[in-house]
Amino acid sequence: MKLLILTCSTGGGHTSAAKAIAQSAEESGCECVIVDALKFLPGVDGKVISHGHTFVYRHLPRLFGMGYKFERRGGARAFRVECVRGAGNLGNYIAEGEFDAVVSVHVFASFMLAALRKRGRLELPCVNVATDYTCSPGFAECRLDLNCVPHGLSEEFVSCGLAPETVLETGIPVAREYGENLPQALARKSLNLPEEGALVLLMCGSMGCGPMEWLAGELSRALPEGTLVAALCGTNEKLRTALERSGPKSVLTVGYTKQVSLWMDAANLIISKPGGLTSSETMAKRLPMLIVDAVPGVETKNLEYLTGRGCALHVPVEDIPATACAVIDGRLDVSGMRANIGEIFPHGAAKRVTEAVFELARVKQG
Repeated sequence: MKLLILTCSTGGGHTSAAKAIAQSAEESGCECVIVDALKFLPGVDGKVISHGHTFVYRHLPRLFGMGYKFERRGGARAFRVECVRGAGNLGNYIAEGEFDAVVSVHVFASFMLAALRKRGRLELPCVNVATDYTCSPGFAECRLDLNCVPHGLSEEFVSCGLAPETVLETGIPVAREYGENLPQALARKSLNLPEEGALVLLMCGSMGCGPMEWLAGELSRALPEGTLVAALCGTNEKLRTALERSGPKSVLTVGYTKQVSLWMDAANLIISKPGGLTSSETMAKRLPMLIVDAVPGVETKNLEYLTGRGCALHVPVEDIPATACAVIDGRLDVSGMRANIGEIFPHGAAKRVTEAVFELARVKQG
């Protein structure tokens, strides 16, 4: 079987989900190809969307939130119209690639697939995979064959217009390594960290957005002596440089890294914005989480989902240092949070997605 997995270069989370699906599918002997759907747009449109999304997300979060509200009211029509312009190129690519099924982890790619289906150019089974804890604008409009959604959210997705028989609660797919906890001492040894003392992981997605510089300084002052703060800056080189120049000695500055899983194994607590993939990876690690509400919009829905189920804690940003200190010194018990995570987030989402894709392909092929 040959599987096409479509992502979009609008942040690292979607591509992480695509890679997790590919990892699971390849274990069953499936050939997988991951492609950025924005490459099928004409001219430089794809690059404009990618770079524009990154700039607004990182520097103008309130504008990003306003755009999300606009999308919800308008059914994401503006983006759909733009993305459909790449449908023809994507259709040619699918035909030439001789794929057996297509999986989309981003609504922009799903818009293209829906357009091809409407034109009668796509008979292959197509699967939509949600990567946030809500039915994002436009997701339900695509009407693909199967929709893989987070646990406990079937009713929301159906209420948005999806047929119940097309909705399957698989969870958000994460790489296998996030479900395999390395002993903390071994993880710290691998990262050349002290075995003694607590470690607080500070990160705000692959773009390193939000008040990370301020939080790093305040955490270093609030946390007990001997506690380290590891600030994972992602692709934000400006933030990394600023922290290296002025950050306290108790703050370890980390640039872009492929060892996030290892850092989570080494940590006692994570402070992060509620991105769909980061949250899912944290839940898979059963790691207590303090949420930074850095970018309004879809991530506000993620926040509501996680805190409403007792799987993460959200306080105003100015209270995060004191709250983190209470977690580290034991005044705030997070054992209940770990228990809730274990009950609500079963491991194996990527496997459930791929098994559903394989079954759908078998049914379609007769």
